[in-house]
Amino acid sequence: MPHLSASRTSSRPLQNGQWQPYPPKQIAAIIQLSRDIITRYKIPPTRIVGHSDIAPQRKIDPGPLFPWRTLYDAGIGAWPDDATIAAHLAGRDPKAPVDVKAFQEKLKRYGYDIATDGVLDDKTRRVFAAFQMYLRPSDYAGDADAQTDAIAQAQLDKYFPQ
Repeated sequence: MPHLSASRTSSRPLQNGQWQPYPPKQIAAIIQLSRDIITRYKIPPTRIVGHSDIAPQRKIDPGPLFPWRTLYDAGIGAWPDDATIAAHLAGRDPKAPVDVKAFQEKLKRYGYDIATDGVLDDKTRRVFAAFQMYLRPSDYAGDADAQTDAIAQAQLDKYFPQ
């Protein structure tokens, strides 16, 4: 299944070690272009991802300041339901560690290229961080924590139900 990388047209590199916000005009142009490409090539809107989601070992853009929720609200991309996240969090401390292998398996099912060996090495952390930059940009340290696990399960429930 083809993907359209939103970063392809919107990369905002780090400047002086800081991510730069995306201007509203640029986001409006990305939305318009994405809609056109989605229609023209019949790409499901939920398949719109960033460079870091496709190649987390090599790419870090579009970064944590990319407004994925804004794109989702415009019909582009994928976003979890808050109630489903809360249900999966089930009162756990959001920072509580979770089983690395089980979390790797969730991201593999979601579509990330990730080993499912239970090892929290640099490669795994980069994949976790890519997922977090997309869906929980407030903390993208690459940790396997309860909140990120709940978000992953919410995405699986919504987009890949079994």
